[in-house]
Amino acid sequence: MTSRMLVVAVCLTVVVASSALPAPRVLPGQTLHLDQAQLDLPNLFSVWAVQNNKNYSTEERASREQVFQTNLELIKKHNTEDHSYKLAVNEYADLTWEEFRETRLGLKAGHDGSFRQAPAEKPFLHADVEAPSSIDWRALGAVTPVKNQAMCGSCWAFSTTGSVEGINYIKTGQLTSLSEQELVDCDSSKDAGCGGGLMDYAFQYIMDNGGLDTEEDYPYWSFGLMCNHLREKRNVVSIDGYEDVPENDEAALMKAVSKQPVSVAICASGGLQFYSSGVVDGKCCTELDHGVLAVGYGVDEASGKDYWIVKNSWGAGWGEGGFFRMARNAADTQGMCGIAKAASYPIKNHDNPKHVPEVCGWWGLSECSNGQSCSCSFSPLGGMFEDYVCMSWGCE
Repeated sequence: MTSRMLVVAVCLTVVVASSALPAPRVLPGQTLHLDQAQLDLPNLFSVWAVQNNKNYSTEERASREQVFQTNLELIKKHNTEDHSYKLAVNEYADLTWEEFRETRLGLKAGHDGSFRQAPAEKPFLHADVEAPSSIDWRALGAVTPVKNQAMCGSCWAFSTTGSVEGINYIKTGQLTSLSEQELVDCDSSKDAGCGGGLMDYAFQYIMDNGGLDTEEDYPYWSFGLMCNHLREKRNVVSIDGYEDVPENDEAALMKAVSKQPVSVAICASGGLQFYSSGVVDGKCCTELDHGVLAVGYGVDEASGKDYWIVKNSWGAGWGEGGFFRMARNAADTQGMCGIAKAASYPIKNHDNPKHVPEVCGWWGLSECSNGQSCSCSFSPLGGMFEDYVCMSWGCE
């Protein structure tokens, strides 16, 4: 048994010994989801802290436990009320809403104050579509696994890559995970990396750049780096344009989502930090602050509520496997949490670039033309480290 697992086991033993309630089943790397009764377990913060690898100083531990208890009371209160969705203790339970907002959101309006930046208005591409009663692009293979933006205001980049990944799959049959880090590092003329951005600006960057690199080739670091210009030009997937969905029109949004995953902006200040399951409904703000991805819609069998299926970028341990459902056909024309205010999607009519150079080494200081592969000709370490410390590259 590892020392980490031993600590978890000891903490759980303490919990069980001091309560007749069953202890939560906690495994490393999993989110601590508890039913209502288990929220009253003593030493819950200690169990949660171990499970989430939290290491605090003595002073910080006291303040974080206080925040945890405040959030716990909020969760318990919500779950005893009549709501169509549940909250749960998750990895963000030691953060105040202000702290969470500063590091896990990131949508910013354009320089003119608008979230809608597509070219001049033209007829809505999907205006004549007869939308089916439900669709789920996850089941159809057009959605990559849930990602995690971590402590970086890059939600806009994840929303952008998600919609481009979707339309690329629909057009080519290839599901390719694309690079948020390239957008964070290189899309700097109007977007601001971890400081926030806008999906429409990111679509324009991809068009101007001729495409976007893959996640594998230009991986995510959760903080901004200097743009790797060789990898920036390794355009694996391209788009031909983008369009804004008609504003405050959920019927139009439904038509668009029936054809492809769609980037949407929402106000995430309505309790999403601890969302666990169900359909988000009821009172919600509409001041947009978070970019996400609408990947489908349907009807909840238990409640009869129409809903949107939305992919988030807070990791697979949050919500319903990293996704959440939000009420559709809301009384407010802006949609639940403003989901109908600033939706947009990429347009793809042409094939992806055929000649993609191979960039040599992580630092990408040289490249090989299409059909050639990189070969390290000299490394002081060799073996598994040569990709990082190669002093000279060749092509073969």
